[in-house]
This record gives sequence, C-alpha cells and structure tokens, in this order.
Amino acid sequence: MNSILPLRQALLGHRLYVGFNNLEQLQKFMEHHVFAVWDFMSLLKALQRGITCVEVPWVPVGEARLRRLVNEIVLGEESDLNENGEAISHFELYLQAMRETGASTQRIERFLADLRSGAGLETALAASGLPECVSGFVRHTFGIIARGKLHEIAAAFTYGREDLIPEMFGAMVANLDQENSGRLATLRYYLQRHIELDGDHHGAMGQEMVKLLCGQDSKKQEEAEIAAREALQARLTLWDGIADLTEFRPVS
Repeated sequence: MNSILPLRQALLGHRLYVGFNNLEQLQKFMEHHVFAVWDFMSLLKALQRGITCVEVPWVPVGEARLRRLVNEIVLGEESDLNENGEAISHFELYLQAMRETGASTQRIERFLADLRSGAGLETALAASGLPECVSGFVRHTFGIIARGKLHEIAAAFTYGREDLIPEMFGAMVANLDQENSGRLATLRYYLQRHIELDGDHHGAMGQEMVKLLCGQDSKKQEEAEIAAREALQARLTLWDGIADLTEFRPVS
C-alpha cells in the first residue's frame, strides 16, 4: 500500500513527539490517547466476531487460517502477560501506566461505566466531555465497524495501529522515567510489548489477514487501501488535536 506511506511518515515525524518536555505533558497526552488504545480493541473484536464463530451452538466459519490469525492477535492484545507474568489486556496495562504516571483516568472510566450500564456509544461520548479530536476519532473507528466490511476493518486495524509511535517517544519516556523515580516503568513495558508484538509479529499477521480477506478482488483491495488511508488520516487529525490542546511545540 504505497499510497499510505506519506501519511505514515507524517505521523512518525509529528510535532507531538518532539514537543514533549515534562511529565505533565505526557499525562495530558495519555488522557486523550487512551481512547485510541480502547477503540483499537473494538476493531480487533469486530474482526474476531466476523471471522470466527462466537455463537452457541458453535459451527465452523470461514477459513481456518484467518481464524488462527485473529485469535492469536486477540490472545496477545486481550490477555498478554505483565512484568510479573500475570494476564492482562494491553488496554488495562495502559490504564495501570496512567495511574502510575499520575494521569487522570476519570474520563475513560466514566466512559466505560456508561457503556457497561447500557448507554450507546454517542451517549457515552457526550457524557465524557471529550474534545472533538478524540470523539471524532472514536466515531471514525466505529463508522468503519458499522459498515461491516471485514477487509476494511482489517486494513484500518493493521495500518492505523499503535506501531505509529516512533522510537524517539520510547527514548523520551525512558528519560522521564529516570527523572521521576521509575513512575513510568509500566508505560515503558507497555511500549516494549507493542514493539515486540506489533512490530515483529502482529503487524505481519494483520497484513496477511488483509490479503486473505481481499483475495484477488480488485474492488476489495481498493476499499482496503482507502480504509487504511482514512484510518491514518483520522490518527493524524487526532495527533494534531492533542498537540493543539496540550500546546506541544518542537524544542528549539
């Protein structure tokens, strides 16, 4: 997908990363970014629901290779191991990292509580009081899910994923961790796991899923590429919005 390369480069070189100076800025970033971590899981579960059988009585559905790919990714994302060898989802690991750094989890926890109580997505978004850049990003994700085209969902999941956080961010987090007596240890572990899984393993598996779901259908291939571009553009809009809200400016 050569057409997505300029958007990927714009994201990897975004001013958001080079503007970090202190722990307070990191906290503000995490309070917004956590919603992208959450809806990433919703994309994944939409794929699992569409590719495998999640009903009772069970019947075999679709291609076994696709089932294995999505289930293996779910295993890593929904029930990875923390530093103590205990099962935890990457989302819950991120919440733990937020609490350690002192970032507020109030908005995301209220949002989840509303969803658990039966509120619809729009109601929960409105109640959380999120800035438009964040709520718009979530709406875009669920718009892709609502269209119900698995090749589009897989493309958005694979090419708009968390490997868009560059190495410089990890180095910045390591420096801040040293300055703040290890308060960023869980965040550093979270980033390490994403590098190991997304960069070395899940990324390639996601690309294989897209290929299998598209097959030789040129229309599906085109739709998948458009979905990938739209997902990257949505992430770029989110990054721009967070940078503006938190007044990130490149360090001169």
